[in-house]
Amino acid sequence: MIRRLTDRIWIVEGGKNGRYPYAHSLYIADGGGCLVDAGSDPAEIERLRTSSGIAAVVMTHYHEDHFTFLSRVPDAPVWCSAADAPALESLETLLAWYGMVGTEWNAFFRKLLTEKFHFKPRTIGRTIADGEELRFGKTRAVAVVAPGHTPGHLCLHFPDDGILFLGDYDLTEFGPWYGDLAGDMDAFRRSALRLAGFAAERFVVSHEGPVHRGPIAGRMNAYLAVIDRREEALREYVREPRTRAEIIARRLIYGPGRDGPWFDYGEWALLSKHLDAMLARGEAALRDGAYVLAR
Repeated sequence: MIRRLTDRIWIVEGGKNGRYPYAHSLYIADGGGCLVDAGSDPAEIERLRTSSGIAAVVMTHYHEDHFTFLSRVPDAPVWCSAADAPALESLETLLAWYGMVGTEWNAFFRKLLTEKFHFKPRTIGRTIADGEELRFGKTRAVAVVAPGHTPGHLCLHFPDDGILFLGDYDLTEFGPWYGDLAGDMDAFRRSALRLAGFAAERFVVSHEGPVHRGPIAGRMNAYLAVIDRREEALREYVREPRTRAEIIARRLIYGPGRDGPWFDYGEWALLSKHLDAMLARGEAALRDGAYVLAR
């Protein structure tokens, strides 16, 4: 389904209300047509391509739920931030940046990304810098590079229309994702607070309810508080020594009943960030293959 924010800025709503493995897209019906992310609705993307036109695709970042249907627009040039470009240009880089190389999940994710999410390397036609102005016909957008979720996660501010596309700074109850090898909790916090400070009337996100009316400082603080709750739960669990396998199996992030390698990876990707921080601060120790809270 397509929802019009303005005459020229539309939301292409993703399946399952934009829940993973889908993500909402934007469409700018100006300057030949521009699709922002390609993980929403393949039928609508095809309809836009054949009727209104897609002259370019702007990728907010390299995650699979955002590139799923990128192969449906094979001739459109792809734009993204310079920091995220290598992972869209190479499957090996993508797997490495997810932290899959050398893990038990590498083969599973290689198959998942190529078969379910249809990854095909794309040469990046234009790299976009923070603060760069983009023109789509009469529609003006300003790039906001917001690292933390990925190294170069790209948001788009439409100052003339009062709209900021937050992408995966998505304000959901699940909370932030910073689990990639280059993900960074502190950078995520800084980026999120910067984004919440924009004077926009509408903040559009990639997942679940797509439109939030500003100001959003309170919602962003609640969203970031999930990071602290995760660490509190982990801290409580490692009061007794816990191995990597035990921490993954406890399902502190996803809860019980979520089985399989995707959830195993997600648990460790996020919780290992917290463990590394706790080790660096001297709040935890790794002893005989087990993590334990320092006493």
